[in-house]
Amino acid sequence: MAIEQANSLILFNAASTQAKPLAESLATALGSRFPLQSTEDGDLGIGNPTPEIIITVGGDGTLLRAARLAAEPGVSLLGVNLGRLGFLTEIEARNAMELVPKYLAGEPGWIDERQMLQAVIHSSAGESAPVHILNDVVLGRGATPHMVRVAIQVNGVDLTAYQADAVIVSTATGSTAYNLSAEGPILYPHSRDMVVTPVATHGDLDAPVVLPEDCQVDLIVRSATPSTMTADGFVSASLATGDRVVVTQSPFKARFLRTGSPNRFYETLVYRLRRGADQTAEIARRMAAEEDLRDA
Repeated sequence: MAIEQANSLILFNAASTQAKPLAESLATALGSRFPLQSTEDGDLGIGNPTPEIIITVGGDGTLLRAARLAAEPGVSLLGVNLGRLGFLTEIEARNAMELVPKYLAGEPGWIDERQMLQAVIHSSAGESAPVHILNDVVLGRGATPHMVRVAIQVNGVDLTAYQADAVIVSTATGSTAYNLSAEGPILYPHSRDMVVTPVATHGDLDAPVVLPEDCQVDLIVRSATPSTMTADGFVSASLATGDRVVVTQSPFKARFLRTGSPNRFYETLVYRLRRGADQTAEIARRMAAEEDLRDA
């Protein structure tokens, strides 16, 4: 699938000194008709006309921000890696000027669709607008250093009540993020299942629970102290006792532009984790090849 280069919107991580110069060079080389956007911009949006693709320059965090913008209109995503986390980004910064045009030309390429979640807050003030999430929803303690108590319902049935630092509901994509650090399972990226994982819990059920795609998960605040809900690490809302976060499958998907085999997730997983996920598939694959040579 070829994409017209001028129909590329570029979003860069303002916290990186390398990101803006590379983003400007890419925009010039591609002849982008859209203004550059920064993660520091107060009101990120893709406007009208809609771009065919959003190219991010940063790490996985920048790409998570872009996924929210791209979800509803179905805009494709391509990540250029400048950060440590490289599970979602596709291209190393040093190769971006050469490879980005090739990806847009579709030689060769495929669309990697990832399921998203939707979270809605129900409180005394009413019902919030839905937030669409690629990685995870986390309900955790607020400013006070007390554990949060969260009751969990699945399809309206009581599952348990966690007393924990936090409770994570993650997608398969998010299973290699906070969920993994909390000893949750790794899911294949194209799975539509979700995972409920407590963080540093006290109680009867301390194991993660994998739930099928058609489940509704309700997280109900039972703590007397304020709690916080975060979505993908940057959308945040304060919660009070009795507030409820309803998590279901989102009607939208994140669409990443990829090359190579879909099975490279297995090929590179161990090497990404071994180095703290500070590289894209390109580096992880090279590490695997070098180890094979040493073992030969």
